[in-house]
Amino acid sequence: MKLISTSDYTVRLVTPPNDKTNPQCEVMLNGAPTGTIVDGAILEAALKWHEYTLLFLTDDIPFEDALRIYLLDEKFNVMDSAQIMWIYATGIFSHLDLSQPDAVSFRFFADLNWTLTLLPERAFALPIISDPLSVSRPFKFYRRFRISNKQSPDTD
Repeated sequence: MKLISTSDYTVRLVTPPNDKTNPQCEVMLNGAPTGTIVDGAILEAALKWHEYTLLFLTDDIPFEDALRIYLLDEKFNVMDSAQIMWIYATGIFSHLDLSQPDAVSFRFFADLNWTLTLLPERAFALPIISDPLSVSRPFKFYRRFRISNKQSPDTD
């Protein structure tokens, strides 16, 4: 897994956030539109894993920010997605760790370490109960990545 330069992947805001809708943006590759519209406003990181691209976006909404994660195939189709959010909590995307070949670790809420493990094939998952609290996904019976979290050792 490797970090992709922000000059290669960017996003262009299509719908700004308001009190009724989430922000949406179009994924851009080398300044050209891909036609893929996703929820989110700010591209925090783009990673390459085999032929897939993993995008991390935040909404840029103070006191209720969400982290949106998208796994895209080589044609920019969304293969899997997830959102991490707590009501009235602001997350800050940080501590990105790419030391494992099929997993990425990061922090979003200050006291939790998150790990996203990419799967080589679709895996069965029960909607709603297969993910930690604060993670939501589209209703599907399969996943292309798993998300877990644990308390950070440097907090009490």
